[in-house]
Amino acid sequence: MDTNKVTEADCHTAHLTPQLIISKKRQNDEPHTAAEISWFIQQFMKGNVKDYQMTAWLMAICLNGMTNQETAALTEAMVQSGEVMDWSLCESLPAIPHKVDKHSTGGVGDKVSLILAPLVASFGLLVPMMAGRGLGHTGGTIDKLEAIPGYRTQYSAKDFAELLLTEIDDESGGKGPVGVAIVSPSQDICPADKRMYALRDVTGTVRSLALQTSSIMSKKIAERPDSLVLDVKFGKGSFNSNVEESIELAKNMIQTGELCGIRTTAFITRMDNVLGYTVGNWLEVRECIEIMRMGESASLTTLCWQRSEDLIEVTLALAGQMLVQGGKATTLKQGITMCKEHLLNGKAWKRFKEMVRIQGGDLTCVENYPDAKYSVSFGKATPHPPKFHTSENH
Repeated sequence: MDTNKVTEADCHTAHLTPQLIISKKRQNDEPHTAAEISWFIQQFMKGNVKDYQMTAWLMAICLNGMTNQETAALTEAMVQSGEVMDWSLCESLPAIPHKVDKHSTGGVGDKVSLILAPLVASFGLLVPMMAGRGLGHTGGTIDKLEAIPGYRTQYSAKDFAELLLTEIDDESGGKGPVGVAIVSPSQDICPADKRMYALRDVTGTVRSLALQTSSIMSKKIAERPDSLVLDVKFGKGSFNSNVEESIELAKNMIQTGELCGIRTTAFITRMDNVLGYTVGNWLEVRECIEIMRMGESASLTTLCWQRSEDLIEVTLALAGQMLVQGGKATTLKQGITMCKEHLLNGKAWKRFKEMVRIQGGDLTCVENYPDAKYSVSFGKATPHPPKFHTSENH
C-alpha cells in the first residue's frame, strides 16, 4: 500500500482542526458534515483530539443539539471506531435468515429479552442480541443470564456469529441454526462510545438527546441487523418518568436507524411498577422460565397470566412486531397470535434451553432450579412458584 497516496477523503478533511470542529458546533450556524464528524471521532481514537477538546465538543452538542443527519453520522462514526459484525458466514445457509434485534431503555424488573429472543428465534429468524449490564438500581440482561451457572457472555464478533449459526434439531425435524445468542458487547465494539460516555458521565452531558441516541444506537447498528424494534419506557419504574421525553428519544432513534439503513420501529410503554412480579437477577430468570413453561399445565398457564400479565403482553407485542419486520407475519395482531402459540407449545422454551446449552449454561439448574436457602415474601401472598422436574438426560 502506498502510504503517501492522498485519498478523496483526505482532500475533504485536510483543512480540519479540532478547534474548527468545536467552534462550528458552538456557533451552530450550520450543521456538521458526515466527513467532519467521522474525522473528529477518528482523530479522537488516535489521540490527536484530546479529552478536553472532546469534552468541549460534547458540551456544545448538549447546548445546541444535532440534526437527525448529524446524529446518524455520529452514530456511524462510533460504529466504525471498532469491530462490526460480519455476516458472511450466513452465505453458507440455504436461505439467509432475516436478522432482527430489540432494544429496551430498561427499568426495574425488565426481563423481556430473556423470553423474547428465543421466542422470535423459534420462527427461524436470527436474533443477534448484544445486551447490557445493570444501570443504577436494576440489573441488566447480562447480569440476569450470568445468574445461570456457567453461562458465558463474552465473545468476539466472529465467535458471536458462529454461535448464532450453531446447528441444532429444528422444529420441523431437520437441522437449522439455533438463531439466538445474548452476549455482552466486546471491548472492540464501539470503543469511541465507551470513551465518550466516560467523559459525558463526569461533565453533565449524559442527558443530551443526540448523545443518548448515538450511544444507544451505535451498539445496535454494529450488529448490522436487517431491522430493529425499540421498547422506549417511561414511568416511575423506568429511567425516564417523562412521556414526552421518551417520545422524543424514540423519534430520534427511529430516524437514526432509518438513516443508517436499518428498518426501525418503536413502542412507547408505561412502566410505573415492576414488570412481572420479581426483582433480582436469578428471581427474574426463574419467572421467565415459568412463563416459557406455562403451557405444560392449565393451572400454570392461569398462574403465570395472573402474576406476569404485563410482562407477557409487552413481550408478545414486541416479538409480534419482530415477526412482521422479519416477514413471518403480515400484521401485528397475527404476529402476537403466532408468538403466543409458540409460548404455549414449548417452542420458545426449547430454543431458550438450546441457547443456554450452547453458551455453556448449566441446564440442570435451569430445568430443576434449586430452592433458595432463605426466602421472605412481602405484600400480598402469592402461590409458591412451581417446582419443575424433567426426565430428560443432558
